[in-house]
Amino acid sequence: MTDPADDLVTITIACQLIGGKETPITPSTLYKGVKTGRFPAPIKIGPGTSRWRRSEILAMLDKAAADREVAA
Repeated sequence: MTDPADDLVTITIACQLIGGKETPITPSTLYKGVKTGRFPAPIKIGPGTSRWRRSEILAMLDKAAADREVAA
């Protein structure tokens, strides 16, 4: 069985993981963050179909939290 952290998630789930279920970020914010390198890039799995690796999003959030603690 595979690790759930390595699941591929849709743009909706990626936005919820980053912003939270109550106030997810918008898809345009996600793609702007991908363009600047702030957020992980999607994996193209077909024409017009992209997915994000859950583990990469969680690692990005962990790094952001660690950076916050160092800056404090």
